[in-house]
Amino acid sequence: MNEIRLTRAFLRKPLNSIFILLSIFALVEAIAWSIGYSMKIAKVSQAGGFMHYIGVLVRVMIVPEIFTTLITVALINHFHNWLKLNCISNNWRAIGRYELSLLPVFLVSFLAFNPVTQTIRYVLERYSHKSFSFTNYLNDYILNTYSWGTYFKYLFPLILIGYIAVNISLLSDYLKQRREAQEAAEAQAAEASQKALALSTVFTAPKPAPSSTYLNYLKGKNTFGELDFPVTDVYFFTIEDRYYYAELAKGRYLVGKTLNELDAELDPSLFFRIKRDYIVNRHAVLNYAYWENGKYIVRLNTPERHEIVVPRARMQEFREWLQGNQRPYADSDSDIILSSQS
Repeated sequence: MNEIRLTRAFLRKPLNSIFILLSIFALVEAIAWSIGYSMKIAKVSQAGGFMHYIGVLVRVMIVPEIFTTLITVALINHFHNWLKLNCISNNWRAIGRYELSLLPVFLVSFLAFNPVTQTIRYVLERYSHKSFSFTNYLNDYILNTYSWGTYFKYLFPLILIGYIAVNISLLSDYLKQRREAQEAAEAQAAEASQKALALSTVFTAPKPAPSSTYLNYLKGKNTFGELDFPVTDVYFFTIEDRYYYAELAKGRYLVGKTLNELDAELDPSLFFRIKRDYIVNRHAVLNYAYWENGKYIVRLNTPERHEIVVPRARMQEFREWLQGNQRPYADSDSDIILSSQS
């Protein structure tokens, strides 16, 4: 996957950002209680009990900062739309540049959320005392909060929450698109498998005659078990790592005969030793084509269209063998299609 599409499905859901904020609050409170237990107990007593302490924490800290988080995340989403950030390259350098481009949003978002956050805080703090004062609100909660002290108090937590949300969103998009790519690949593989199964039915070799003096049946085995099969069902025989195999539509089977033994026992009108390590079935030959440097490619009608590179010297004898029952449409160094005579 070369690119990551920035759907921002995680960022578009406000509850996700609120959950990050609450998680950080819970973590900070847990650390504060573990480090300064006695100080926390004193604050609880000052607030009038544990429930009152929770109420003050929610009213003065959590609820106003929820609006801070929501406004900042909304600015991040608008920033994506403004710069048309729809996708990024799937490499660390591109991801680093992408995240660095978001830094100005966090640096200037204070100007946007501060009046909203402070207004919510003012209302919640003064509601219980019923002591609303516009002068007090304007001076203490708006004008005096536009200070470097308040700005830097917000800056680090804001960057932390913002980048956590951005990276979770980016990771979510990446994992979703990777899963979609895997599902698409599996679907293509299944479709290819169905096509291969359909193609394998094209290879319909005749049953060997019972009275034939040549080898008619072979026993093979693979990881699933053993199978007795007619030799005419075999696309080709080959050798790999000193083991001899028969390739069938049902799969590859290990056989107990060497290629020399098979070459001597198989019907020469049906099987041809095209190379030292290949014996091919006439009915499995699809076509052959000139390749390069005096070599040809012989294609077989297997589901994956197996190809064998053959030298020119061997091709002459192969052509003559094919002409026993088959005649090429053209005799040249271009693609030559072979058709079976019925």
